[in-house]
Amino acid sequence: QQLVVEIEGDGTFNTAMLSIAEAGDDFPSDIEAENPFYVSVLHADSWDEKVNPSDRWNIKIYKSDSNWDTKLQLETKRTGNGYNRNGLGSPNIHEGEIYQKITNTPVHFFRGRSEIEDIPVMLKLSGFSLSMGAETFDTNIIFTVYEGW
Repeated sequence: QQLVVEIEGDGTFNTAMLSIAEAGDDFPSDIEAENPFYVSVLHADSWDEKVNPSDRWNIKIYKSDSNWDTKLQLETKRTGNGYNRNGLGSPNIHEGEIYQKITNTPVHFFRGRSEIEDIPVMLKLSGFSLSMGAETFDTNIIFTVYEGW
C-alpha cells in the first residue's frame, strides 16, 4: 500500500495566555493550541488510488525531542473527521477524539479507510512552571501511516 501523511498548519500556542497577574502566581495548568493543524492520508500515486480505493490504515504518533523538559507534557486529539477525497459520503474514521499523551514511543492515534483530507488535530501543553526558568523547548511530532487496522 502506498499511503502518505500530509500535514498543513502548525501547533502554535498563544503566549499571551501565559501572563502572570499577581506575585506568587504560576502559569495556568495547561493551554491549548490557538488553532488545529490538519492531517491528510492520501495515496502516493493515482495508480494505487485506482487499485486500492478502500485501503484501511492507522496512524501512530510520537515525538522526537531536540530540547525538552521531562516535566512538559504534550497531548493531542482529533477534533473532526475531515473529508473524503472522492467527495462521497462521510469519512470512515475512528478513535483519537480524546486527548492522549504524545511520548517518545510510537502509539496508536486513530484509524480510517480510503483517502481522507483535512482531519483537524489539536495540541495541548501542560507541566510548565515559572520554576523552569526562561528557556526555549523544542520537539518534533511524527505521524506514521500503517496498512490495516
